[in-house]
Amino acid sequence: MTEILNIEHERVDDVPIIIGVGNRLGLATILGRHLGTHGLQQGLDNGELTLGWLGYVLSQADHRKSAVQEWAQDNAQMLGKLLKRPIREIEFSDDRLGGVLSRLSKDDVWAAIESELWTATVNVYQIETAGVRLDSTTSYGYHQPQEEGIMQHSGHSKDHRPDLPQLKLMAAAAEPSGHLIGCDVVAGQRADDPLYIPLIKRVRDILGRRGLLYAGDAKMAAMETRAHLVFHQDDYVVPLPRTGTTARQFEQWVDACVEGEQTATLVWDDGRLIAAGYEFERTHTVVVEGQSITWTERVLVVRSSAMAARQCTQLEKRLASAHAKLKALTPEPGRGKRQIREEGALQAAIDRVLEQYDVQGLLTISWKSERTTITRYQGPGRPGPNRTTYTETKERYVITSVQRNEAAIVARSYRLGWRAYATNTPALKLPLAQAIVHYRGGWCVERDFHLVKDLPLGLSPLFVWKDDQVKGLVRLLTLALRLLTLIETQVRRGLAEDQTVLAGLYEGQPSRTTTRPTGKRILKAFARAKIALTRVELPDETHWHITPLLPLHKQILKYLRLPLSLYTDLAFH
Repeated sequence: MTEILNIEHERVDDVPIIIGVGNRLGLATILGRHLGTHGLQQGLDNGELTLGWLGYVLSQADHRKSAVQEWAQDNAQMLGKLLKRPIREIEFSDDRLGGVLSRLSKDDVWAAIESELWTATVNVYQIETAGVRLDSTTSYGYHQPQEEGIMQHSGHSKDHRPDLPQLKLMAAAAEPSGHLIGCDVVAGQRADDPLYIPLIKRVRDILGRRGLLYAGDAKMAAMETRAHLVFHQDDYVVPLPRTGTTARQFEQWVDACVEGEQTATLVWDDGRLIAAGYEFERTHTVVVEGQSITWTERVLVVRSSAMAARQCTQLEKRLASAHAKLKALTPEPGRGKRQIREEGALQAAIDRVLEQYDVQGLLTISWKSERTTITRYQGPGRPGPNRTTYTETKERYVITSVQRNEAAIVARSYRLGWRAYATNTPALKLPLAQAIVHYRGGWCVERDFHLVKDLPLGLSPLFVWKDDQVKGLVRLLTLALRLLTLIETQVRRGLAEDQTVLAGLYEGQPSRTTTRPTGKRILKAFARAKIALTRVELPDETHWHITPLLPLHKQILKYLRLPLSLYTDLAFH
């Protein structure tokens, strides 16, 4: 007797991890409460729909709507188990996903989601908030800009695609983890300066705390932003842009330390000398919300060792380029070789080169005049002893040497690598060295931007067209980023607590270990194992089987506080 077997496979991989972390946060409940669901919509509500979609985005590294429905049907048993709802064919259709994005685009809905989600995250995973880091980035798409649309051509493109319209993402992250607290999506042509205060207000409401240290780039140093933070009893540390008053006074601040008027404090980090500098105080008086406030601000004038070394290397390259271009100003006479016949013209050409490479006073240029006398016959005709002749004299100027002014170069190098920072935090609470080390931690939000713009999230380019869809999609991907960073930080925390390492994350290097695995590596470890849910259907019975997990996977589940049954229960029917 021949039995016919029907065997079906579903790739499980890292989807249970993603949805499991979301379930620990109660993400589907939070989203469902604030997004709402149409009264006639059956099956999954919008919260469950969004959580399932996040599983697709992170596991498949694809944020397009068009492929989600087919993926959900191919993995209906797994998704049904994880979301605790049967997956119908209509679930995850383009229309339903578009509806989710439209609801996510509403600012009041989004603010409520971020506030409740942060509370849940802190309650479940105890995220440390030593400070708040703010920054912005851009994303582009192949859109046709509209007059009041969110995708605009104007503005600086941080993606180096000024030919394409863009939007701007303003984000605030908790330090040191880099976990997102809140973010705003605005039109691409908006300047950064006015975007800080609205987000700071939202972050303050979300955290329910004052007195936190806010850090950002030079655009956050706008006086209005600093005064707002002081007025609400918050602290700041920001680099001062070299504009306005700072531009006029900066050289004097540097000279005070270089010439010995001020004693530099050395800044160490993990046993490495990273900077040196000094500080002084000044006062500001500004009117905020109708009230005049006065505060004392510390200005930290600091020379970064890494920045100084980098700028010295750049200076040497400019000196070499200027030397070569100066020598090329006066070539040997020949066909097509233009000569400089006037001393004033040579001096002007030298000044232009020195200014172009910013090496004025660092090179000493010498030149001389060369005169050539040529005897010519007067008028036409053949040469002869009785022909009248005349003498023609030509003068050209030749650069004879280009010498380095070593004393001036050394003096210039002492003035490289300097930057000024401002903070209102008292020195007893935040000494100069600690302030610089804290500011250097700005990589956390920058890394968030790299994650959200690179795979698996791949924000750029955007593949939706309507403004509400664009805004909603960016916000959806920041939710995915939160899940990814949570996975990463919790595994790292678990490794640190156990004082152990994780092996097996790197392809072709099974013995390589790490104490700081990335979220992408962690998820990829499950995908590489090709974990599958298999259904074997016989005429009279059906059997289910799940690929056994490796010790590596069990270790990760332990650190994420997720049960092994998250996988094993998929095969229990």
